[in-house]
Amino acid sequence: MKPLLVTFLITAAFCTAALAEETAPRNVPGAQETTSLGDEVSRILDYNAANNIKNGFSPHRPNYLLPFITSDYNYDRNETEVKFQISMKQRFLRFYGWALYIGYTQRSFWQAYDESESRPFRENNFNPELFIRTKMWNGWRFDYGLEHESNGESGITSRSWNRAYITPYYENKYIRLSLKTWYRFPEEEKENPDDSEGDDNPDIHKYFGYNELGLTFKIHNLYLTTMSRWNFRHRKGAFCVDATYPMYTSSMHWFVQYWEGYGESLIDYDLRQRKFGFGFMFTR
Repeated sequence: MKPLLVTFLITAAFCTAALAEETAPRNVPGAQETTSLGDEVSRILDYNAANNIKNGFSPHRPNYLLPFITSDYNYDRNETEVKFQISMKQRFLRFYGWALYIGYTQRSFWQAYDESESRPFRENNFNPELFIRTKMWNGWRFDYGLEHESNGESGITSRSWNRAYITPYYENKYIRLSLKTWYRFPEEEKENPDDSEGDDNPDIHKYFGYNELGLTFKIHNLYLTTMSRWNFRHRKGAFCVDATYPMYTSSMHWFVQYWEGYGESLIDYDLRQRKFGFGFMFTR
């Protein structure tokens, strides 16, 4: 584990330093001369982030790393693993009160502590989407989109579905409230579980339902975010609580997550489990 992390950090530092030579603004009036690699990296990242957001590229859902997250369920693997999420969006069109975006989110579950099995990735979920965001009134917005989600596997471990959704949400400096409602596009049944064509998970609606409620409380610098899903007919769902707090020596945030219920990942969509993890959030 340590050699992997050290290699990653060293590579990232050198790549960022090389990028700085090409992308850093030169001769900026009033700018102070950098005194260390860390200061230079921070300056370049801040500069590029500001310009990328201006040009329509920005974070989508939270980006985070949980170096330790443990489950009460025995996967026949190590119950403690690494979980991380990468999420971004790019704006293509903007016209008065609406904009067209393409988004991508990847959530991964890495068995980094299972040295006996060569530290494999237990599951990856890939989630591209296309959506329109409209601004309404007094902090209200609506997202209308199409999304695909799959785990990139084949045969009996393949999981995927396609949805159309609408998400109204409201946000101010104290609270954020959203309600995502979706329609799953139907697929043909498989004649054989090993078939590549057909529905990989025909009963996924029993565990995910058709709605997802999100609520964030902004208590000064502390953000408490809840996510809940529930299928009233089948009495199955999920509940998640995220707590984040800024690191005063970094642009990142401390991050704690608690999960209860079904569907934390596609491979586990019909598995009820309780999970707890802690780590870092990069964008919230």
